[in-house]
Amino acid sequence: MNLKNRRVSLRYGENPNQKAYVISNNRPIFDFQISGKKISYNNIIDLDSGIKCLSEFVEPTSIIIKHTNPCGVASAKDIKKAFIKSYESDKKSAFGGIIFLNRRVNSDLALIVSKNFFEMVVAPDFEDDAVKILKLKKNLILLKKPNYKNKPAEYRSTLFGDLYQTRDMRPINQKFIKLVTNKKAVSKSIQDLIFSLKVVKHLKSNAVVLSKNKQTIGLGHGQTNRVDALNFAIKNKKNYFKKSDFVCASDGFFPFTDSINILNRNGCRILAQPSGSINDEKIISFANKHKISLYFTKHRLFKH
Repeated sequence: MNLKNRRVSLRYGENPNQKAYVISNNRPIFDFQISGKKISYNNIIDLDSGIKCLSEFVEPTSIIIKHTNPCGVASAKDIKKAFIKSYESDKKSAFGGIIFLNRRVNSDLALIVSKNFFEMVVAPDFEDDAVKILKLKKNLILLKKPNYKNKPAEYRSTLFGDLYQTRDMRPINQKFIKLVTNKKAVSKSIQDLIFSLKVVKHLKSNAVVLSKNKQTIGLGHGQTNRVDALNFAIKNKKNYFKKSDFVCASDGFFPFTDSINILNRNGCRILAQPSGSINDEKIISFANKHKISLYFTKHRLFKH
């Protein structure tokens, strides 16, 4: 396929006054669309973010993306429960978002999805009855998730030229974290911690994820300091959840004890962060004093 055939004009760019087009590297994304309005520039940016985040998970998982950031993520025994949990994570932010699912959509799930306003539903497949239900919402885009492979390198355009880097493709699992305090977390909490790290990797820095039972209960991202990111996540938690004994994952280290003190006061007992601060020992000492299980990650998870 030559360049001319790979180039497709879009309605407009990020805003109506901007022109835009896409040059497909693989099979065009439009080939996977089942129904709904034309896929836009912003849709494609969100699709890129959501599919990358979804690729972290094997068990049934639902992710709702808003402006490239997850606003609700959950894993469960089946995809219906996962979606409900992801939606309940932050119903307000989910309005107009894009749903990403890693299991087939059946009619039961379609009925639940159709009760609220979403921009797009992305899944490996849709049952015929599910398509009929969702097609009743004329503007809702239904898309079969393409099996594009992550390339080992990524780049972006800057004023100074195209900027390249290797993609962070290392798996996030128990080998990714190391206990540095006296108290070891139970297996269930460690799984929540790994879940949180998979999410925080795909949030804009500074990023913090609070979760319990493989459900995000508070997200803080895009803040210019880590305390504000944490306070934003705590505020979200207080609005929707009263659960204590939750876990926290941070994409960068907490440089002072102020953040871990906030977590301690709000009932967090397990925390993961990268090392590298000159105050690492103070953080470890605080965690030991308050019986918090602190884990250091192999590397930080910044996303700019």
